[in-house]
Amino acid sequence: MIKIGTDIVLNSRFSEYRESLFEHLFTPYERKEAENRVNKSEYYGSRFASKEALVKALGTGFMGITPLDIEIREDSMGAPYILLRGKRKETIHLSISHDGDYSLAFVVIENE
Repeated sequence: MIKIGTDIVLNSRFSEYRESLFEHLFTPYERKEAENRVNKSEYYGSRFASKEALVKALGTGFMGITPLDIEIREDSMGAPYILLRGKRKETIHLSISHDGDYSLAFVVIENE
């Protein structure tokens, strides 16, 4: 079975949040990576959209899973991928796009 999820985020939502909220939404790895980015709000917006798209594809929302269980990384070519904590067997595909003030994420899950 294939499941899909998508989300769009206004990046400016992540321009002035408290650190405690960032610690709740983003892993230490993601927060460290954001420090190396020129446009931090775009980085955070795209990561949050990715997490939302994933839980939509899972069909659970954030029930039984937290934003910290989901980590967005990039491979050596810069392509994003998802690390999902737990004993899941799905194959997860992620695409992220940015345009102006918005970031969009699209997730496809293939159940094995």
